[in-house]
Amino acid sequence: MSVIRSGLIFALALLLFGVGSAPAQSSELDAIEAAADRGDVSAARADLEQWLAAHQTTSARGELTRARFLRGRLMSDADSAEVEYLRAAIDGDGPFAATARLRLGQLQLAKGDLRRAAEHLAQLRADDPGGALLGVSWVWTARVAESAGDAATACEAWAAARASLDPAHPARVEAEQSRSRCEEAERQPGEVVTFTVQLGAFGTEEAAVRLRDGAADIGVAVRVDAPAGGVHVYRVRAGRFGSREAADMLARRFRTQGFDAIVVPEEP
Repeated sequence: MSVIRSGLIFALALLLFGVGSAPAQSSELDAIEAAADRGDVSAARADLEQWLAAHQTTSARGELTRARFLRGRLMSDADSAEVEYLRAAIDGDGPFAATARLRLGQLQLAKGDLRRAAEHLAQLRADDPGGALLGVSWVWTARVAESAGDAATACEAWAAARASLDPAHPARVEAEQSRSRCEEAERQPGEVVTFTVQLGAFGTEEAAVRLRDGAADIGVAVRVDAPAGGVHVYRVRAGRFGSREAADMLARRFRTQGFDAIVVPEEP
């Protein structure tokens, strides 16, 4: 999280949750976060543990949520970070609880657990429906859906992101471009406007099914397309997208797992 972004979220916490009543504690957490922003992780981690030991039972709920979020940020491994973010999201309140929930969604997407990533992002919106992270949560929901090859859900999420993001937000451009591609696909239903990720093509259905089943562990729905157009080939494919760029994201994910994934236009 950038210094500017952290400052904005903390300023909002001061306004909404009254944590300004403990200025000494806030100042200490400010210093810890500044150390983390500088990359001085060891010092930040040590100071945070001291802060928790001294204030864990006496601090305001918003303060403790912030400390839990910082603890997750300073963890050296994703599993430990997930535990702290989850505690901040479930037991805490305010902007840092929402940000912790966003981090949980991002972590699960990175780990390939798309179902849990989508659930965390949906929970963020349920817990904080009018919050500052609403638009960003839709951006990440769209990315999760694209990774799953779910073009319809991705298009809906991009539309929601576009509607809820401030025009000056950096992610608004991505939402505009992605939603425009969705609308273009909707306007041309008779043309070849969709793309899919192909993992292989075989002369027998048995070979195609073996590859499909072998690719299932990645957490993305993989299908076997039956022969069509007079060509006796069974194609193993995943996803349907309105743009080559979106399909490329899924193909790159398969390639990192050792599959020979390519993006191809999908036959009408």
